Amino acid sequence: MLRLLFCIVAAVLSLAATVNAAPLDILSGSAIQSGPPVSRYAQPVSRYAQYEARKTTFPAAPARLQPALQGPARVYLMRGFMNIFSLGMDDLGAQIQADGIAATVTNHADADAIVSQIVTRYRGGDRGPIILIGHSLGADAVIAMAQSLDQYNIPVALVVLFDGTGDHSVPANVATAINFTKAFDLAPGAGFRGVLSNVDLSYDGGIDHFTIDKSPDLQARALNYVIAAATATPAASAQRR
Repeated sequence: MLRLLFCIVAAVLSLAATVNAAPLDILSGSAIQSGPPVSRYAQPVSRYAQYEARKTTFPAAPARLQPALQGPARVYLMRGFMNIFSLGMDDLGAQIQADGIAATVTNHADADAIVSQIVTRYRGGDRGPIILIGHSLGADAVIAMAQSLDQYNIPVALVVLFDGTGDHSVPANVATAINFTKAFDLAPGAGFRGVLSNVDLSYDGGIDHFTIDKSPDLQARALNYVIAAATATPAASAQRR
């Protein structure tokens, strides 16, 4: 009985989140065109370890830049569980669009379809910067997406994680990886030569897993990284092997 009540409440909250979502390019799985098949990533278990407080070192945020006309960067923002707890992705996506950069917000379950879409566009000559951002299971998904794109030799200009659910390795095709985290770290994977920053927020009692993606400060930092990646010269991006 309690499980049935929880499902009803979750469904109502999910519907309310959809109604209140920011008016930008928000996709459902059925709206995403499929391309070449890719491997489905394994969803990690949602478990959050308690770590003792560590000193936070924020990476220096790039200077605010205006998007350059060098052909379109695309940002993909992935929500976490049931689209309920990751509406900070909608807010950030709206800010990115306000700066003239294409942004798509969808659920982590659509990660494979988004990868197929990126591969199709890339093979069709769309070589603009690819930027992946996610919260919770969406953060886990963007790493899995970058790893899948690495198999196709497709560079990723930037990944930004808001408190994923486990440790991850960053593949060699990623130029910059930023991890806003309460517990879990990113590590360089084989061949990675980019920039990697773990921003430790375990000491900050004012931010938890369900609010980290909505932090105005972290959203502003993420937006600066997005604009810098979207306007970078090709030489500054990860090179294909």
